Amino acid sequence: MTLAIRIEQHLQARQRRQAERDAARTARDAFVQAQFPLLNARLLEIVRDAVGTHSRLNVTAVAQTLNVIGRSFATLPQTVVTVAATVDAQPLSLRFEPLLEFRGADQFGRVECTADFEPRLRSSRVADIARALLTAGVEMRGTSSGHLVFAPLGRPLELTADHIESALAELLLR
Repeated sequence: MTLAIRIEQHLQARQRRQAERDAARTARDAFVQAQFPLLNARLLEIVRDAVGTHSRLNVTAVAQTLNVIGRSFATLPQTVVTVAATVDAQPLSLRFEPLLEFRGADQFGRVECTADFEPRLRSSRVADIARALLTAGVEMRGTSSGHLVFAPLGRPLELTADHIESALAELLLR
């Protein structure tokens, strides 16, 4: 075998690998485009279920467009959810903002949770839930279907309305 033949084989193998990577990325991008808005809607549903209805509580959902760089799509629909509570004189609010983030193998997004006040968390299981939401947020994960996952005490759990209700009670009823 000559070097010329080896170079040709090498270039063809490299081209095949690149084509496989491109196809996998295109499939992943299509999955993300489909699941990101679905998980935004699921988050809003979970938050509304957790909050319920009361004159001192307000849930707002603001539809926005998330600009995307480095993917096969330029934008994604994004819903920013804010929970406001007026229990005392000063209103308190917690904001949930979905973002793209590709840290883990099956992760494609994260919901950042921010409070407009200084949280005073105790030492309890419920405080651990609130702390996990504020420090790490909620991950958007999946390869065949999307899931909202967070990890209080390092143990990954599917996000539920009970988690959000517990965290909101710990943060807002102080």
